[in-house]
Amino acid sequence: MIRKIGFIAAVAVAATSGAAFAQASATVSTTGTTRILQAITITKNSDLAFGSIVRSATAGTNTVTINATTGARTITGAGGGVLATSTSGRATYTVSGEGGQTFSITPDATFNMTRVGGSETITVTPTASSATGTLSGAIGSSGTLAIGVGGSFPVTNTTVTGNYTGTFNLVVAYN
Repeated sequence: MIRKIGFIAAVAVAATSGAAFAQASATVSTTGTTRILQAITITKNSDLAFGSIVRSATAGTNTVTINATTGARTITGAGGGVLATSTSGRATYTVSGEGGQTFSITPDATFNMTRVGGSETITVTPTASSATGTLSGAIGSSGTLAIGVGGSFPVTNTTVTGNYTGTFNLVVAYN
């Protein structure tokens, strides 16, 4: 009987002590954070210019390229095309915004240059000097970075002669 009474007393104490420690609410402290940045902007300094190209008189394809970093112009491939003396160069831009911040650089995947006075097109693949950049300076101050865009396109002996022009977009966005 003493054992029974001891057991019942132990159960009663356990039940009472559980009720005494039950919680009806809990609190936790949480931190909120944010970073406020200056708007990112891009200014075009110069356009992409491929210059004059003499197409091949025989079958074959050449690729005309403007280097996005240096602006150098080259022609490669099996065609007999040549570069004529003329002004050429990469497109150049100045990106401005919050100092020390990284951003992405994304030109259109391709764009068409259409022959002036005609409907023929040349498909150009633009390339940026880099896929990302970091603005000069530190957070709390303005920063800038110069970037370039070059590109390439094919020329064959059947490419219609004439002046070609077209536009493309370049997007810069904070990472």
